[in-house]
Amino acid sequence: MPTVLSIHLGPNLAHAAVDSDGRIDLLALGKRAAHMPVVLHVAADGSVTVGFEALHRSESEPDGTIDNVVGRLLDAEMIEAVGRTLTAETVIAHLLAHIYARCIVVLDRVPDEVLVVCTAGGPEAAVYAAASGRARLGDFTLVEETRSWSAMAAHGPDGMDPDLAGALGALFWRRHGDGPPGPKPIVTREDLGVVSREPARIPTEPSVMSLGPRSVFEETSIPDLERRRFRPGLVLAATVLGCLTLGAAFLLTRGDDSGPEQVHEPEVAAPTTVSDPPTTLQATTVALPATTTTTAAPVTVIPGVVASTTLPPALTTTTIVPVTTTTVAIPTTTTRPPLGVLTLSPAGVVTNAATGAEVLVGLGDSADTVVAVLTAVVGAPVADTGWMPDERCAGDLIRRVTFTNLEVVLSDVDATDGEPGTDATFTQWFAEGTDAIHTSLWTLDRIGVGSSVTDLVAVHADGLVLTSPVEGDTAGLFSIDALGVSDGMRGVTTHTDDIGRVLQIWAGNGCARWPN
Repeated sequence: MPTVLSIHLGPNLAHAAVDSDGRIDLLALGKRAAHMPVVLHVAADGSVTVGFEALHRSESEPDGTIDNVVGRLLDAEMIEAVGRTLTAETVIAHLLAHIYARCIVVLDRVPDEVLVVCTAGGPEAAVYAAASGRARLGDFTLVEETRSWSAMAAHGPDGMDPDLAGALGALFWRRHGDGPPGPKPIVTREDLGVVSREPARIPTEPSVMSLGPRSVFEETSIPDLERRRFRPGLVLAATVLGCLTLGAAFLLTRGDDSGPEQVHEPEVAAPTTVSDPPTTLQATTVALPATTTTTAAPVTVIPGVVASTTLPPALTTTTIVPVTTTTVAIPTTTTRPPLGVLTLSPAGVVTNAATGAEVLVGLGDSADTVVAVLTAVVGAPVADTGWMPDERCAGDLIRRVTFTNLEVVLSDVDATDGEPGTDATFTQWFAEGTDAIHTSLWTLDRIGVGSSVTDLVAVHADGLVLTSPVEGDTAGLFSIDALGVSDGMRGVTTHTDDIGRVLQIWAGNGCARWPN
């Protein structure tokens, strides 16, 4: 089943949910919270952070904080902070890119489809569409917030937090479509095919005392009670009962006097009656050893058991083998190599991935912002070509900035619109050199320089295309295009078979690579 991710930017909080393997779950956008505050922070160097990291930076640089983002975008199409103007598209793109990167870390895979919930009364759908494309969400669908609410009310569970209705309702909308308008109908017993019946018990009649205006305490009832005080029949019955009681007591007294003589005779006969059971018990007792001896005599049963006992060792050995194999496989799965400060992604480069403070430096972002963010994370670059023409790359001017083993390509499409680098964007990242096992520079799936072709096949399966573009050369060119994000990733391997290893890997179409 496809993995579907939904993202909802509420007035104050953002939420994300995923529909995978028949389950709908919320995703934790923070270390200890399912939500993320919809807050931006613009630093003095131009770098933009969102969410919890923005709140942290606002403590030291409060002037760059932009809160109530959605509310501000309701009244204006741009937001200004520390002398920098951000369009609605840019602001939403930053939020979506950060949430998307966080969800990829939590899911440990790229979703097949993304649902972006458009806030009711907020920016137009065209702004959300442009922001989603800029955030490199891949295959995305815009969902109106009211549709999410309606689907949540019709198909979702009751009693949920209203703030979660946007993200969860979008997934229910994708499953079931629009919810029915109006409130839910009331279901009666007749709707279920049950016919209402009148009670079969006839109501009891009212008491005679309650009939009419008379009361039981009126004086007219007193003479009747006085006439009933003397009843000779009751006196006679009591006398007869007393006589019978005395006679019975007398008879019982006589019975007790003659009792011992009559009881003594049954006691003499009792031993005779008891003597028979012991004889029977002795016979049974004697028979039991005989039976036991007879059962023990055919010892042929024991060899049969011994013969079958030779089977358990084989069964035990067979059981131990898979247990041992499973035990060996567990450490391989759980002890994955750690991620580094920078993590490669088809959508760009993620800083501090899986830490709760990750930031996606996305392809298409401002060149100045990309350099500022990466410098703040890993330090000053080791190489910088500056702005210069490059025939192998798209754009009038190209700037290559290298951070250790990662090269970042920046492109200025039009050199006539101002100073070099004006409106330049991030168009490609490229990695080669030291194996990723030593630099921790790889993708979330732990694919990087030095990874084997076997690892590529195991991780990306049908999404991997590996060819030998140059005749007579053992090197291979691979591409990963089935992720639904940007143009995927490309790379070069030493061989195309299992012994092959990754030599280079890149994402983005900023510059032509081998074999071009």
